[in-house]
Formats: sequence, structure tokens, C-alpha cells
Amino acid sequence: MMADGNPLGTDGAIFQLQHFRSDQTLSTAKSAVRRDKDSDDDLLKASEQFESLLLNFMIREMRATVPESTLFPQSMAEEIFTGMRDEKIAGEMAKNGGIGISRMIFNQLKGEK
Repeated sequence: MMADGNPLGTDGAIFQLQHFRSDQTLSTAKSAVRRDKDSDDDLLKASEQFESLLLNFMIREMRATVPESTLFPQSMAEEIFTGMRDEKIAGEMAKNGGIGISRMIFNQLKGEK
């Protein structure tokens, strides 16, 4: 044991403390980057879902302007299928860029231009 009561000596203790602090700083920085990336992914997903909702509403309203045929009225199953298909189409449109609303929302909430 050393005279100052520290088996590593003062220099060794300072080195370990600095190393521990740099590890903590590095770990904190890495977790902050992960959180930022996760929050960016969540924000992008939410903005795409919002655009999907708007596109679905737009598609549904456009479909409502087309007159229904009285010769072959639509059954309840066809109405449900059409609604589900429109929802899927709107989701795919938003995921593939859509009309640009999701990107504008993402940039606005992220603080970018």
C-alpha cells in the first residue's frame, strides 16, 4: 500500500476518474444520439400517419362525387372492402412520399427548413 492510503497512487486514481468520466460522457452522448434517432423515427412515422389520414379523407370524398349505379347497388361488404382498400392506398401513398405533407410536418416540428 502506498503512503497516501491509495493503492493505485494519486496519478492512477486521477486517470481512472478521468477515464470513468469520459466513458460516462461517451455513453451519455451515444444514448442521446439513439434517443434523437428514435424520436426522429417516431416523428416521421407520426407525420406519415397524419398524411395518410388526410389522403384517405381526400380519396373518400373524391369517391363520394362519383354517382352510384342503380343497376348494381353496392353491398355492405363492398363498402367495407372499398374503405379498407382506400385506407391501404392512402397509407402506401404517404409512405412513398405522398403529396409532401408528411415531410413538411416533419421539418416544421424538427425545426429544419
